Amino acid sequence: MSDSQPWFENLRKPHPFIHQTRIDLPQKDRIVNIAPFPEAWTSSTSYSSIWSSVNLFDVELGERLVTETVDAVEWNTMINKFKTALAVAGEQNIYIIWPFSSTRPIQIVLPEVSKPKHRLQPKAKANIAWALSPDKPYRPLLIFTWDRQIYILDAYTGLVEGCLRGHGGEITSIVVHPSAANMFCTTSRDLTSRIYDLTRPPNQKPNNPHQPPLKTPSLAGPAHGLDVADEGTGIGRCVLVLRGNRSGGHKGEVLGAAFHSALPVIATCGMDRTVKIWHIPHFSKRTEQRLLQEDKPLFSSTMIHKARILSVSWLTGDILLTHSASSKVSPASVRATSLESDLDSPEDEPGTCTLWKWLSSSRFFPPGWNEDIYNRQQRLRGFGSNHASNCLLMIISTFIQQFSSASFRILANYHFPAQPSQYTIHVLSGCTRGPFLLFLYSGSRFLTLVNVSLFKPCPPQPRWWPENGKMDPVMKKHMSEEDGQLRGWNIELDDQDSGRLETCAMLAGGRLIIAGGTEGSLWFWVDKS
Repeated sequence: MSDSQPWFENLRKPHPFIHQTRIDLPQKDRIVNIAPFPEAWTSSTSYSSIWSSVNLFDVELGERLVTETVDAVEWNTMINKFKTALAVAGEQNIYIIWPFSSTRPIQIVLPEVSKPKHRLQPKAKANIAWALSPDKPYRPLLIFTWDRQIYILDAYTGLVEGCLRGHGGEITSIVVHPSAANMFCTTSRDLTSRIYDLTRPPNQKPNNPHQPPLKTPSLAGPAHGLDVADEGTGIGRCVLVLRGNRSGGHKGEVLGAAFHSALPVIATCGMDRTVKIWHIPHFSKRTEQRLLQEDKPLFSSTMIHKARILSVSWLTGDILLTHSASSKVSPASVRATSLESDLDSPEDEPGTCTLWKWLSSSRFFPPGWNEDIYNRQQRLRGFGSNHASNCLLMIISTFIQQFSSASFRILANYHFPAQPSQYTIHVLSGCTRGPFLLFLYSGSRFLTLVNVSLFKPCPPQPRWWPENGKMDPVMKKHMSEEDGQLRGWNIELDDQDSGRLETCAMLAGGRLIIAGGTEGSLWFWVDKS
């Protein structure tokens, strides 16, 4: 590598980040989530881009927004107030803070929720995100979830604008559409994901479909992905449920989701080791207000990771980044394979970070697919060729790092450093320096910054000796080298600082790093260059 390269393109160069400040919140509860105000909203011309994908899902709302004009004064006033704001979620409180100004922070106390009876289920965790409704475009909203509840707050006052319920299990994550800010998705331990629209009122009576052989509407509740008798108060309505445990739905808890910025699809991942890509059709007409349901994704595969998948992110139109937890290696499986008997494998395999390409996007969305928004095809169906039903195929895929199919191709695959707990990551895409990955494990004293554009392609698939079934020694040596570990720049706490890190975020085009700690502390590192 040349010395003339910038630091983010040369792993041998040190990073330019220096510790700038530390902020201690009034309550010393553990910080579990940090949500910076979206950078895509902070320009004076960003108003139209926030709603650029609305017509993919709601034609009526899209036509209305075309005729509306923005009040530049009010918009810029809102941007100037919140462009440096942070939403911070603790275990007992939610904060809206302005770390670089004298604006007084807002504190919201979370409701008390009884501890779960199941001893293996973790404590309820708050998830937090920013949203915006075109009905009040100059009043940003803060959406946070606690247990099974969704709360929608006015960021100016901290007052509750809406309270929704619908999931039959604890909510695990929340994500807002990047170009339709009135839409958000929540994932849950009830095997479903639910997509909401902030421009619609909550449902007040169930409108469930018939369940054959019965000829009357189903009386099942939210645990089965259906309507509830009273969805809540204020604003927000569930318009689509991605159902689990049927056909191609998730067979385990759903842990993460990511909207595509330009296509009507959403990717989800979960405890069942699968990544799924779902089609989002036009929502039903506002006069009908019918809940839509889907249980057949366009894409589904268990061949990308060997353990539960914790997060999924879109980097480009057809390239995704996913990461998984560590996986157990049973003694029986170690003895049954020549590869594992040759290599000294630890009892736990570390989690992996995989960059892969969805090859079927042009099949479902060919050129001109959205020219006629009124007659766009609404029923899209995927295929099940990615499901590993063959036992031999599953054994082979356990040891082959690069596995390609008709609908996806693994581009790069790295493993995290071996640690006792799973990693928390934050992905920053769309910046000029390239997509960044920021990760840490709970209770650590450092975090690691990775430039995804430096990922190397996967090596060729292993070759096996035909006479004894063992791996080609050249490939065995290549797979045992350390270049498969995820590498980047470590950013550490000061020696005199006794804090421990829990979560992280990156903003300002990759020039500002924020980390939250176990005792209500926030650390800020700034690019000195």
